[in-house]
Amino acid sequence: MLSISASAKASASTSEPENDAMTYEDKTAGVYHMDDSSAPALVHQYDDGDYLLQDIAELFALGELGQDGTLMLSPRELKSLKARADAESFDHEEGFIQMCLDIWRFGTDKDGPCLRFISVE
Repeated sequence: MLSISASAKASASTSEPENDAMTYEDKTAGVYHMDDSSAPALVHQYDDGDYLLQDIAELFALGELGQDGTLMLSPRELKSLKARADAESFDHEEGFIQMCLDIWRFGTDKDGPCLRFISVE
């Protein structure tokens, strides 16, 4: 069974109609994009590696971690994420670098001041 913080569950389910609320137990482990206008979208499926979404904030000092476990990234931070992933690809686990690149690719065609991602484990 997948796990996610209770506050993140509450945050995600309050932004969607009750009958369409995301059931985390049925979701693939990975990183999801969250917004108020659409269902959560899988951005990166976790592999067997030892890395998580929060590592972006810890290792690259990018984004803002919310108390609900979300990571907010601005368009400028997305560009920096790509640059750091490319520059440090040999310094970090392959899965972590792939996650960074998947997030960057997902965010390249999105508008808005920032994107919100959440980890489902």
